[in-house]
Amino acid sequence: MNITRTGCGRKVVSLAAIAVITLAFTIIPAGRSAYAAEPSEQVIFSGVGFTNDGLHKLGFWIWCMPEGNSPVYTGACRGSVLLYGEGPAAGVAGFIVENPDGTYVARVFSTNANSFILGAVFHNVAPEPAAGPNNLVQFGVLTTDLINSTGVSTNAVVAVTGPGGE
Repeated sequence: MNITRTGCGRKVVSLAAIAVITLAFTIIPAGRSAYAAEPSEQVIFSGVGFTNDGLHKLGFWIWCMPEGNSPVYTGACRGSVLLYGEGPAAGVAGFIVENPDGTYVARVFSTNANSFILGAVFHNVAPEPAAGPNNLVQFGVLTTDLINSTGVSTNAVVAVTGPGGE
């Protein structure tokens, strides 16, 4: 009978040791969980506009995170830009800055070497964007033929959410 009790005791000790080791590697430190739970400011540009020369119609959807705690996305932008009639939309990535007047400028570059678009810039004109497709966005787009065209979207959606734009 001693052998059975000793074997059972060893099993209990082994299971307890495994549980302690498992917990030690899976518990998230309190500081880190609070760090990840904080909200981030986000800016979205979405719309359709025409270049000032009338040669191109441009569609865009850009998501940016100007402020936040993410080491990957803080200051970064992702999205797509489409020059109608010039092939599929180009996936873009770039960065955003907030101007002193409260407006934002997003600079993005094509993530596809085969795209007709090399890069683009978007700027919301009003520091307090209106709800819905009621905003003026100025843009510039650089194409592979090295033509830099500027234009406006008069019915763009500009959404600013999070700590800076709640």
